[in-house]
Amino acid sequence: MPIPDFDRYGLLPFGIHDCSMAEIDARFGWNEHRHHLVELLGKFLQHEIRPRFAQPFHVDGSFVTDKHVPNDVDVSLDMRTAHEQDMLQALMLMVRHKKQFRQQYKVDFWVSFPAQNDFSDFFQYVGTKTARFKGLHPRHRKGILSVV
Repeated sequence: MPIPDFDRYGLLPFGIHDCSMAEIDARFGWNEHRHHLVELLGKFLQHEIRPRFAQPFHVDGSFVTDKHVPNDVDVSLDMRTAHEQDMLQALMLMVRHKKQFRQQYKVDFWVSFPAQNDFSDFFQYVGTKTARFKGLHPRHRKGILSVV
């Protein structure tokens, strides 16, 4: 199923939308800056995530909106089905390398744990910055992407 069109606010419709990296590039790499962010995201996944984890991840932030020049790409590793040891490894990766990932790959990296820090739910709210810019309530719901 293709990534849906933006709603009238320039956001994805509420929900978690499955897609591939190729679909992300085709849909969100519409200018040089955005295409570069997609390339960096691919490198981040290839070098930092896929050698360690097979879990799906969510893509969010201003990158999955109509913003022309987003600062970065928000990524949350979905650990709901992971073993405890993998959860600990993912948490340590986030804690130790979050700043490096932001600088090197322009990725803001999070880990989503079952019944604790569920970023897959949290990311589906626009938040204060986007709400203020778009004239919405911070708890306005929006969509995110899930890449498996």
